[in-house]
Amino acid sequence: MSSTSVAAKRRMHRATVLTTVVAIAPVALAIVAMTTESWREGLGLSLGLLATFLVLLDWDPSEHPLSTSLALAFSFVVWIICAVLAFNPVAFFGAAMLSGVLIPHLRRRHLAWIAALGVLIAAIGCLHLVTEPFSWGNVVRYVVVPGGLSVFVAAVNLMMQGYWGILKDLEVAQEAEAELGIMRERMRFAGDLHDIQGHTLHVVNLKVALAEELLTTNPDRARAELREVYDQVEETIRETRNLAYAERKLNLNAELENAKNLLEAAGVAVRISRHGKIRPGLDELLGQVLRETTTNILRHAEATEVQIRIFEGEIMISNDGAAEGPLPTLSGLSVLRQRVADAGGQLRVEQSAGTFSTSAGFPSAKSSAPQVGSEPQRSAP
Repeated sequence: MSSTSVAAKRRMHRATVLTTVVAIAPVALAIVAMTTESWREGLGLSLGLLATFLVLLDWDPSEHPLSTSLALAFSFVVWIICAVLAFNPVAFFGAAMLSGVLIPHLRRRHLAWIAALGVLIAAIGCLHLVTEPFSWGNVVRYVVVPGGLSVFVAAVNLMMQGYWGILKDLEVAQEAEAELGIMRERMRFAGDLHDIQGHTLHVVNLKVALAEELLTTNPDRARAELREVYDQVEETIRETRNLAYAERKLNLNAELENAKNLLEAAGVAVRISRHGKIRPGLDELLGQVLRETTTNILRHAEATEVQIRIFEGEIMISNDGAAEGPLPTLSGLSVLRQRVADAGGQLRVEQSAGTFSTSAGFPSAKSSAPQVGSEPQRSAP
């Protein structure tokens, strides 16, 4: 158990004991006042009760089983002696309090044990009637009050233990929520790192292959491609550093230009159309969808044409050359689907007749998407 958990357990134990003291101490002190014959006797008994409560603040029965057993046996012996010799009837309180603390630690049948405790304390009190003449006053002092108050003490301890259990469950739930938040953040970081590194590796692979083909026929173009590889690696280093320091931001316009250049370098025709201005707050997330989709097209498809359509709250990317069969497993888009959903949108992936489509949209009060067959307002170069 961690030091934090131990400290929390100790705080909850103390809170439980203090609550119990508030409920029981006034009753116990009132009984002392009614049963003592002098102020010295009353003061001594009161100090003994208060000392018992102070000990309970830091005492845990489960950590001291031997001493707990000895203390329990001693407290019952004291009550037996006091009942037989007609000493002060408050002597039952030690046995009642200690038993009341132990009963909640039992696994089952707590109410039955509480009832048995009350009967036992009352039965021991009946020993007073063996040595003293019978009177209803003595029955109340040694039998009824000790038995009833023992049940009360044990019941209060049981309820306080139940509240302690609730607090413990809340603490466990809070720790689990914190761990879940950490796991989510790790998954988000891993997804962003995958986006950066995966995209860059595909770009570098493509441009190095292109530079190798141009090395003999067009050295200048080959050197230009290699310079772009160098720039791409430098950009990836910067983005990785920004990601590590939570400063990474994507720009949809930059991602559009990057996707267009990358796909055209692979021999894919790109058509981009824009319909309105992107709503605030969506630029980065739509840029992530475009980047991941571009990487998937280069990795999984043999595309000859890609269409990118952008609306105020939606991006739609479709490409030909998709393989026949069921939808492939695309882990990057799966992570993005959850991010889009968390932001109030929906990411859809469809495949039909050799065409693969990816779209991410965020609903608004008034849709900005044009009707099928309408002309776009502006086309990107």
